[in-house]
Amino acid sequence: MGLMAAVATTTISAKAQHSVTVQADQFRRDISHLQMLAISQSRRLKLTVSATGYAVCAAATATCNAAGAISDPMTGQAFSVTLADGVQFTGGTGNYWFDSMGRPATAASGVALAGAVTNFTLNGVGRATAVTVAVTPVTGFARTTY
Repeated sequence: MGLMAAVATTTISAKAQHSVTVQADQFRRDISHLQMLAISQSRRLKLTVSATGYAVCAAATATCNAAGAISDPMTGQAFSVTLADGVQFTGGTGNYWFDSMGRPATAASGVALAGAVTNFTLNGVGRATAVTVAVTPVTGFARTTY
């Protein structure tokens, strides 16, 4: 019985670790995708990150959630993601804007940011260390650190 419990615990822990990694990578790809949408549509976009997911809206949208998300031309669905398997953002929640050239920008003026790197931290049940997605100012390059 003890061996079965150890195997079950290891399996659950490995699944949780895999899920955090996969969802962090998807978030990083979605940031790049929203940048390409901003460029191709020549408009500012807003990324809203909550503990349980994220959505992409037009920059002027007051409440950015699944109901107000832009349509993703790749899927034809709202550009909104709910995290699964107990994964949550534990750092970096809030609103973030991208200008029409895909660069991180300020909310009011849309001027490209030149400040510090923006870090988004994802964590899940059974995961000892968090996964961080970092977005650099000016270029908006996103990278994942495991």
